[in-house]
Amino acid sequence: MRWSPEVRVLMNPAAAFRELTAERAGGAWVMLRRPLLLALVAGCTVSLQASGRLSTRLVADGIVSFAFLPFFEIVALAVVYARGPRRVPFARAADAFFAANAPWLVWLLAFAVVRCAQTPLQATARPAALLWTLELTLIPTAAWSAYIDLQFFREVLPRQKGGAARDLMVARVISWTCILGYFLGIALWAQVAAWIGL
Repeated sequence: MRWSPEVRVLMNPAAAFRELTAERAGGAWVMLRRPLLLALVAGCTVSLQASGRLSTRLVADGIVSFAFLPFFEIVALAVVYARGPRRVPFARAADAFFAANAPWLVWLLAFAVVRCAQTPLQATARPAALLWTLELTLIPTAAWSAYIDLQFFREVLPRQKGGAARDLMVARVISWTCILGYFLGIALWAQVAAWIGL
């Protein structure tokens, strides 16, 4: 049995990235399939959190609402990709880069499982123990994700010594700044719109 690229990335990221970038297929579908997977998982998580079930309308709304996540990740990768020599086509690099989201997909899956085990009352009550558990798991998930991303930059976009760590930092600063700016900007706009009566 052959595991999915996301599972292989979790087990041995360097080898998984070498395998992913050695494949010949390219094009728009290769570049978009894993960003679309991330958007779909985000949409499913939104639906489960909002209603405790998967609803086509809520999943679609979640996909559209959180489309900025893969968009800004692609922008960050494009900036880093343009900074140095290109060993693989961008579509192939993007495909491998989004396979590195595996720790976040596992975290979202765990979140969804916990949510499905709750009654609607429990889900809205937000017990402190559950909230703390979810927040505390973000730290190891972020560290695991950073390690996998570092392996991506070492294997897929190799630079001179220390270049992979710099590429990781550049990609994270760009993507996280844009993601937080967009997310907080939308929240701020909603507050301003409510305040002025729009």
